[in-house]
Amino acid sequence: MRDIEDTIRAGERNRDTIVLVRNYCANARVEKFGGTGMVEQATGLPIGAHGVRCDFAPDGGMASWDLRDAAVDFYDRNCATCAHRKPQRLPNLHQIIADRDQQRATRDAQAEADVRAAAKALAERNSARGALLPKLGPIARTLLEDIGMFDADRSSENCERVTQSARLAPEHFTPDLVQYVFALGTNQQWFAETALIILDAVGAENRMVVELAVDILKRGYPTSVAVQRLLPRLETISAAAVAGILSAAIDLADPGDRDFFYGGEDSRPRDSKLLEGLWRRFRAEVVVAVEQMLLSGRRSDLQRAGRALHVLRAVDRTATTSILRTLTSVYVRAPSLVADLEDDEDRLPDLADALNDAFDVAPQEVDNLLQSLQQGAPASHRARIMKVYALAVHVGYDDPPVPASSLRHTLALKRLVWAPTVERDDKVIEEVTSAFRSGSKGLENVVRAQLDAFTGALFLLDDRLAELEAAMGDPAENVLVAMERNNRRMVVRGLMEQFVEWASEAATGDSPSVAKIIDLFDTIPEGRDNLRGILLGATKELSRDLDGLKQLLPHLYAALVGSSVLGRSYAATAVGELPYRSRANIPDLLFEAFGALLWDQYVAVHKTAVAAFQRSIVPEPYRINAAHAILNLIRYYRMQSHEDAFLAECVGVLAGMADLFGNASGLVRRYLIDVAMGIDPIFLQSGIMSLSHSLGPEPGFAKLAARMIPQLADRYNHSDRALILLRRVTAEGLASHASAFHDAALAVRDIDLQTALGIVEVFLLAGMSGEAESLITALVDSIGDSVRFRRRRRMLQWPRLAMQFEAAVAARDLDSMAATGRAWMEAAVADAQDQEDGRERSARSSLPF
Repeated sequence: MRDIEDTIRAGERNRDTIVLVRNYCANARVEKFGGTGMVEQATGLPIGAHGVRCDFAPDGGMASWDLRDAAVDFYDRNCATCAHRKPQRLPNLHQIIADRDQQRATRDAQAEADVRAAAKALAERNSARGALLPKLGPIARTLLEDIGMFDADRSSENCERVTQSARLAPEHFTPDLVQYVFALGTNQQWFAETALIILDAVGAENRMVVELAVDILKRGYPTSVAVQRLLPRLETISAAAVAGILSAAIDLADPGDRDFFYGGEDSRPRDSKLLEGLWRRFRAEVVVAVEQMLLSGRRSDLQRAGRALHVLRAVDRTATTSILRTLTSVYVRAPSLVADLEDDEDRLPDLADALNDAFDVAPQEVDNLLQSLQQGAPASHRARIMKVYALAVHVGYDDPPVPASSLRHTLALKRLVWAPTVERDDKVIEEVTSAFRSGSKGLENVVRAQLDAFTGALFLLDDRLAELEAAMGDPAENVLVAMERNNRRMVVRGLMEQFVEWASEAATGDSPSVAKIIDLFDTIPEGRDNLRGILLGATKELSRDLDGLKQLLPHLYAALVGSSVLGRSYAATAVGELPYRSRANIPDLLFEAFGALLWDQYVAVHKTAVAAFQRSIVPEPYRINAAHAILNLIRYYRMQSHEDAFLAECVGVLAGMADLFGNASGLVRRYLIDVAMGIDPIFLQSGIMSLSHSLGPEPGFAKLAARMIPQLADRYNHSDRALILLRRVTAEGLASHASAFHDAALAVRDIDLQTALGIVEVFLLAGMSGEAESLITALVDSIGDSVRFRRRRRMLQWPRLAMQFEAAVAARDLDSMAATGRAWMEAAVADAQDQEDGRERSARSSLPF
């Protein structure tokens, strides 16, 4: 909800800015970049990336989510020096410019004030050093003067001079000078680390070193300089100082999200020695400090506490269990306790890792706490409990298989399996679904031990699915209610499919487990076609070995020829998932039954069969029958409206099988091209490149390619699919449909000029110079003669001049050759001037880039 409100406010800002831009100048206009979202459709506000354009400014520029940024940038580059302005009314863009200039003036004034204050402070420190000089000997005076030089110019060279002097001549640092270094380091943050190095090198009192090191760490920056001086002196730290330096110790041990600013996870050194030392010496104080972080109500502190516990687990497995109740409660109740939580779904990854560590150490205790917190909890809290269980069952890709005896995985998996049978909240169910979405790799042993739970939950979920499907017939209050109802139905169905997939993956290779799944077919009551069909999803895994395939085949064949439409649809999908290595063990009767589904009168069945056929292992003798069936479907659906998506799918499948028609293959390909010409191009975008391989040799494919080029042209993503498609058109087809390509080039002129020029190029390569020259002329004439399009017109001028020069060479016309050469040089000079003008305009921008 917060995101929607922010989005609406952004649209309102853009709406107001558009008015200011239009009021400033009649020539300026705002253009949108990108698509239109649901919030924009609902409100009518200009939401998304927008930029400013004008015919008196070169093309290009920036577009931004906040139009004010793009408008200010455009003003700086173009409007500030423009002589073509047509003012409209007030207020206008000058309002934003004035605000920007005022902010800039304020920053400049503050910077000048800071410079004056710094100069005054430096003078005061110089005065203090001047008062100290008479008390020092000659060498000590030189050392103090070096500190003064470092104060005036804080370069690494001056810092090195001061610290090296301390290392090489510690005896010349008198008590007065040492006291001055300590005082300056305590009062001046810029000198703190340098002072600490000096004090350590000259053998100052431990009290001074520890006090200064603690003071540095209390500021929050985990400097290794302070840590290195503090570690040998841990016994002199007071217990009261632990809370102040713990944050720095944690950040040094694990910097967390700040790695992003340092270039990568391993780019910043990690040192846990201080944190571990504090834990060993001040365990009680560290526990109290970490617990205070957990109870602070700030997201950053929660994350830092999680990182601390995660690091300490390496030296003490009980670190997380020492504050287990607080850790668990805060994580679960974070939506109610943490004011700056990003949203209810914020996983708090560092804290979650710490809780997962605790789950590993004390699984039963954590599970008991989670269950106690679940009683009467709101949905946001229950969802976070499911997050904990979902993380607990996660297995890394390279991790070894989890043994069935793992209590943590067993408890978490059991909770996740049974939760959707009683839970009704969408967010909670989504967390459960996410746990099963990544697959069961590594958990096969645990799942096999919990197979009864999976099969039992299937029946309860089927009851829930039946309730939802029965409600689908009820009149919905509005479209959104109907969408939500359907989404819930799809989520429950998806969970059932995932349960079957996990169970079958775990059962594969274990005959008793396979039999337990197969036996479910006989226990499913009549009429529960959803459950029977979803159970056929086990085909993919169980058919990988001979025993599983042997037990499954009777049920699969029964579903293929059964009276249930839903059952035949599921069975078709199952055949499409049969592994290739099982092909020799599958009887022909099964493939015959599958082929019959392509002729099935029910839409759900033959559509599912076509989708399954594309990835199926149907033997060659049965493919010609399938080809005729799909051809029959194309003939039927060609006459139907709103079926372009399925029709495009059938055309793509049959195009790859055209050779099966023998002498009639050419006729079939031409028919498919005619069919494709009637399909909405949006449904052919993803498959047109594949069609070009099978249908490209046909001259008639050229008209389909010309029709698709405007759909494939994509300047913003630098896609070259349109140019690749052009190269797959035959010369005969190009000549026969030159006018279609001419129109396609004009259609993509504004969105992708490179593709338009690519059509000119293929005309020239095919010896169609007349068509190429005609197209260039049409492109130039269609582009406005304004500053904005000046470089675009010149891009079209180069190929025109090249063609004129080649024609002059062929005709041996020296005068035309010379004239064309002069025109080329003049165009090159003008283009260089345009580039220089572009660089000059870019330099006007107030933006950092």
